[in-house]
Amino acid sequence: MSQFLGLHFQTPQSWADRVLADPGPLLLDHLFAEKKAAAMALHTLKVHGKRFPVLKQLMNDLANEEFEHADRVEKLLKNYPKPEAEKGGNRYAQGLRKLWQVQGRDNFLDMLLVCGLIEARSAERFRLLADTAHGTELGHFYEDLYASEVNHYLLFTHLGVDFFGEELTMKRLNEMRAVEAELIQSMPPGPRIH
Repeated sequence: MSQFLGLHFQTPQSWADRVLADPGPLLLDHLFAEKKAAAMALHTLKVHGKRFPVLKQLMNDLANEEFEHADRVEKLLKNYPKPEAEKGGNRYAQGLRKLWQVQGRDNFLDMLLVCGLIEARSAERFRLLADTAHGTELGHFYEDLYASEVNHYLLFTHLGVDFFGEELTMKRLNEMRAVEAELIQSMPPGPRIH
């Protein structure tokens, strides 16, 4: 799975076993992640839509899909005791965003690839959750969302290739994958998608 997505680190089975023992906090984190992904799609359109007009339809569709996922998560969350929200923002996403502040690079390519990496990690974890919770409501839910996350990862990667060429995009993506692997492994264990 991680190889298909190009990830350099595979989430251990113990993570899924632990978070599925009490799904409420995981679902709350997932809800925030879906809303942030929708906001990021709209931000991408606002900042880069004039330069790349093809983004108008693509990012609007992506935002709508992410909001729809958020609605589904919210409905599921009602089945569990209300968890406490973690404070301090998502350190994983914050760490990856530092990658697009590198001087001398096109920040938009880096931004696309960071978004793609976040989607790839989501897909990898959704697959693990779906397999672990197979046959349950949560298992079906994460099975449904897995394909969407893979498609989002591919969308951002293909946009990078279309706008900046395959050689540059893949070189930068491989550099970022190594950083992402270190970052995800440095995160304290917890009920987070990232």
